[in-house]
Amino acid sequence: MLAIGLSILAAFGFATSAVLARQGMQAIYPLPGVMVSLLVSFIFSSVMVLLFAYHDIGSIPREALLWIIGLGVVSFLGGRCQNFLAANLIGASRSSLFISTQAPFAAVFAVSFTGETVNALIGIGTLGIVCGLLFSSGGSILEGWRTDKIYLLGYILAIGAGASYGATNVMAKQAVGIYDSPIMVTAFSMLVGLIVISPLVGASTVQSGVVRVRGQGFGRSILDLRHVAAAGLASGIAVTAVYFAVQRADVVVVSPIVSSSPLVTLFLSHAFLARLEQITPQLVSGTLLAIAGVVLVVLGR
Repeated sequence: MLAIGLSILAAFGFATSAVLARQGMQAIYPLPGVMVSLLVSFIFSSVMVLLFAYHDIGSIPREALLWIIGLGVVSFLGGRCQNFLAANLIGASRSSLFISTQAPFAAVFAVSFTGETVNALIGIGTLGIVCGLLFSSGGSILEGWRTDKIYLLGYILAIGAGASYGATNVMAKQAVGIYDSPIMVTAFSMLVGLIVISPLVGASTVQSGVVRVRGQGFGRSILDLRHVAAAGLASGIAVTAVYFAVQRADVVVVSPIVSSSPLVTLFLSHAFLARLEQITPQLVSGTLLAIAGVVLVVLGR
């Protein structure tokens, strides 16, 4: 049950991060926003290491090192970068729905490469999640394609983020299976992420700058970053919770529960992003169907 509780905590963390990032990117471009959020996530994880895993520093097995490096690249270059770009293009509520495709991606990767098994309830629940995503977003895809072709890019990026997050759940389980320190795995993978995305952020900053609104004072620019920084903190908590969860349970159980984050995102978007996000009955219905799938996954466990 601890793994389920950690998975639910991760779902809330990712949902909160998505909404805060969407708000923050009204003032900052996506890639610099990724750097700010990831830096805050890394600081949070580093503090956790110093408090709870100090003796694990310097004892990383060589076999785990490769998994952790791959985890940092896939999770933050492939996952968080595409996540922020998608939220910027199509909104937090819709992008989070497609990012939740991490559940079937994770199931495929876990069964194919780590030998995990999927029983009937987990399979039906995962299918329910996918159907909920398609139902809630089908009309939006068509409308977005008719009005603006760039809208489709947002969905493609969100699915790419979902595939990356699905893969990182499997990679994280392999890493913590070899190196029994989820906090260290989290912090070191974030350090790798900071290193690999720095060139992209630097190129983006040279081309476009950091903030969207020109002519505002330095103090105002810093103040506008608070939402992105808070998104990084929420995401840091969520990532840590996921890594502890996959240490205690199969990926095919953890990932679908984490994918329930769109329900939280919907309510937060409605409360805080009313001028940016439009919540439709179809969107709510599809999300509830996806959550019913999560319930079946939990029962299947």
